[in-house]
Parts: sequence; structure tokens; C-alpha cells
Amino acid sequence: MSGPKNSDKKKGTVLVIEDEPALVDIYSTRLEADGFDVISALDGVQGLDAAVHEQPSVILLDVILPMKNGFEVLKELKGSPKTRAIPVIILSNLGQDYEVKRGMSLGAAGFLIKANLTPAQVVEELERVIKKKG
Repeated sequence: MSGPKNSDKKKGTVLVIEDEPALVDIYSTRLEADGFDVISALDGVQGLDAAVHEQPSVILLDVILPMKNGFEVLKELKGSPKTRAIPVIILSNLGQDYEVKRGMSLGAAGFLIKANLTPAQVVEELERVIKKKG
């Protein structure tokens, strides 16, 4: 990971756990333009490892992932003293009530439906969650 591109204060680090590289690029580009540092993981196992070692400000988590699904990742994140305080926002195409309730009951700070939001709206939600945490 490289340092900040300018002297402006960074808003924090976002870990994007998403298995679609095109979506990772879209969210990374928007988040970086808005002053965030971004790290990414393409599967649940990489995501857990990155969360432990990088200690991001917030995690954007897909549900349908290889290796470990997002619900399993969320459960492990919230069960570990090293990562339980990191806010996790689920960003998924799944949006049935039971899926949203499951994510929230496992400790998610939010559950966003990909198809309903622009990348700018996702950034707004991340900023809201980070402010609430701090």
C-alpha cells in the first residue's frame, strides 16, 4: 500500500470484500476520490486476514463470496476481539427480509442493496457509519 497522494487528511481506510473485480474497481475509484484509502479482498478468507492485519476504519462486505460467505465472515469478525469494533456494512444483491435481519443480527452496521444505490450513495453511508463510530 502506498502513502497518501496529497497532504489532505484521509477519511480512513475501507476494506472492500467483494469477488467481482469490476465492482472493486468502481468502489475503490469512488472511495479514493472521496479521500479514503482502500484495500480489497476477493474472497472471505482474504477478507478476514486483511481485517485482522490492516484494521480498517470500516468494511464493505459482499454476501456471496468464494471460500467463506459474507455472513460467515461477519460472524467471525464480530466474534474476534481484534475485529469486533470495526463497523461492517453489507453490500449485496440479496435483499430479502430474512437476509437483512440475519446480517443485522450478526452485527452489521448496515445492509445495502447494490442495485438500489450508486457508488456515491455507498460512500455517503460509509461516512455516516464512520462518524457514528468516532
